[in-house]
Amino acid sequence: GSNGALQSTGLAWLALVTGLGVPLSLWAPKAIEHGHVEHLVRYRCDPYYQLRSPGGGEAHCFKSMPVLTFGDQLTLSPCPTVCGKPKNPASQVQRIIGGFMAARGSFPWQGRLLTRHNRTVGATLISDQWLLTTGRNLYLNHSAEATPEEIAPTLTLYLGDGQQPAGAIDRIVLHPAFPKDVDLALLRLQNKVTVGEAVMPICLPTKDYAQRGRVGYVSGWGRNVFLAHPDRLRYVMLPVAGQENCTDYYAARGPHGAQPLLGKHTFCVGMSELREDTCYGDAGGAFAVHDPKDDTWYAAGILSFDKTCTTGKYGVYVHVLSVFDWIKETLGAAP
Repeated sequence: GSNGALQSTGLAWLALVTGLGVPLSLWAPKAIEHGHVEHLVRYRCDPYYQLRSPGGGEAHCFKSMPVLTFGDQLTLSPCPTVCGKPKNPASQVQRIIGGFMAARGSFPWQGRLLTRHNRTVGATLISDQWLLTTGRNLYLNHSAEATPEEIAPTLTLYLGDGQQPAGAIDRIVLHPAFPKDVDLALLRLQNKVTVGEAVMPICLPTKDYAQRGRVGYVSGWGRNVFLAHPDRLRYVMLPVAGQENCTDYYAARGPHGAQPLLGKHTFCVGMSELREDTCYGDAGGAFAVHDPKDDTWYAAGILSFDKTCTTGKYGVYVHVLSVFDWIKETLGAAP
C-alpha cells in the first residue's frame, strides 16, 4: 500500500491455541527493503474454553495480550473452562424423590459416583479435573481407619448424564475438619475431562447464595419414592430454610437415628410445596443456584445429609462459600 506495508495473506499469522501451556515459537519473515512486515497474531480458545464479557459476548481468553517477539520462545496461559452455562438449563416450568426428569445437559456438572460394593452417590464437577463430594460418601462400606489412598481405587465415576466413564480418581483430599465439623472431600481425576455440552463444571460462588427463601436445584440418582435408584437423572427445586428452625428440629429428635453435621459450615433446605425431597444416594450433589445477573449457575452448597426422603423436614448442605479458600488452595497447590 501507500504506507509501504506489505499486504499479503502469507503474512497474517493465526495462532490457534490447541495445547494448554505449550511453548510457542514463531518464525520471523524476512524484512523488505524500504518497507516493513505487519503481523497479526490472534488467539482463539476451543468451544467451552472461552471467557465471556459482561455484556454476554465472547471475550479473548487472555485479559492482556502478550507482546510477541518473533523467534523467541513464548509460553501461553491456558484458556480457562467455561462453568455454570448449561445448554438446557432447568426451569420451574419443567416438573429426587418425586422430582422432575432432567433434560439432557441440564446439570452437566453432576457426577454419578459408585463407591465400594456399587453404592450410588453424587459428586459435583468444579473444574476439568476436580470434583466435590462428601467425606461420608467415600467411607461407605469402608472402616473409619481406611486411608484416602486405599479408598480412591474403589471409586468409579461417571459424567455426562451418568453414562460416560471419567477414568481413574488418583487423589482424595478430605477437608481438615472432617469428620467432626465439615463433611466434604475433593476428588482429583487422573486425566482432565473435555468440557462441552454434556460435561461442564459448575461455578464456585464468591457471594452468599444460601439466603432463606432462595430456591435452588438439586439433581441426583438418589432413591425415589419406591426406594429404587432411577434410570435417569432427576432434580427437584427446594428452598433454603431458617438455620435456627433446622437446628431446633434436629435437636428435638434426640440422638436416635442418623444425625446431620450442623454448624457454621452448613445451611438447611426444606421440602418443596409438593413434599419433594432428596433421598439416599443424592449426597454429594450441588444445591445449584442460578444468578440472573450473569446468567450463571453456582454451587451454593453440597448435599451432606440425604437421609430425609420426605420423612425428615430439612436436608443439610455444606456451605461452599465457607470453604471456598480451602478449595482454591487445594486446587492451586496440586502438582
